[in-house]
Amino acid sequence: MSPLTSGHAHAVCVDQRRPLSGLLCLVLLMLFTCGVWHLTRGLTVWTFEDWRQQQIAEGSLQAQEVSVKGFTPSWPWPHTRSDANARIYLVDFIYTRCPTVCRALGSEFQQMQSALRASTEPSSKQVRLVSMSFDVAGDDVPVLNAYAAQMHADPQWWQIGVPASQADATALLRSLGVVVIPDGQDGFVHNGAIHVLNAHGRLLGLYEPGQWREALNAAYRFARSAKGVAL
Repeated sequence: MSPLTSGHAHAVCVDQRRPLSGLLCLVLLMLFTCGVWHLTRGLTVWTFEDWRQQQIAEGSLQAQEVSVKGFTPSWPWPHTRSDANARIYLVDFIYTRCPTVCRALGSEFQQMQSALRASTEPSSKQVRLVSMSFDVAGDDVPVLNAYAAQMHADPQWWQIGVPASQADATALLRSLGVVVIPDGQDGFVHNGAIHVLNAHGRLLGLYEPGQWREALNAAYRFARSAKGVAL
């Protein structure tokens, strides 16, 4: 075969591959576009918190039933049979050594506790506060009791606990979409928010730090409505 003929054959082979490469790129682009559309719920959900809000709207997030240490024995918590009054819970996830967002949320929970004590709103009697530590290794019951005393937590309104095991903590966090990552410096990076739960553990609302008044008013509304007791 002459050099010219060989070169012509090579050109033909290249030309044959080009349509295939273009088709492959088109298929990959379509798959990527479909994936983005699905993950962002039609380009409406761009952050993890957006995703959680979408899940709340769909009623898809419900706290896993787990054993908890640190609560007063008779104190109700979602899923417990003793919670006959269908209470609404305002919950944050913390660890007691946290110097940043947990402290800010602790201050807001103090303000919500004061508001609940002073409230003349009938539904306020159905609202309770919970600070749930996810630091199973570091926050045992004596540590939690000291933290509760430091925060002036009145056990009638505000209980502070920790899941009984790491498996319980992982299951609870995962069920509500709470992200906790060790920071490599004996602490954690985590998303801080006030979670509104009903007596069955369903997540009804999610409020950022600084929105404690909105969270409390939402708890009153849910306590007054049938949604507060809906399965």
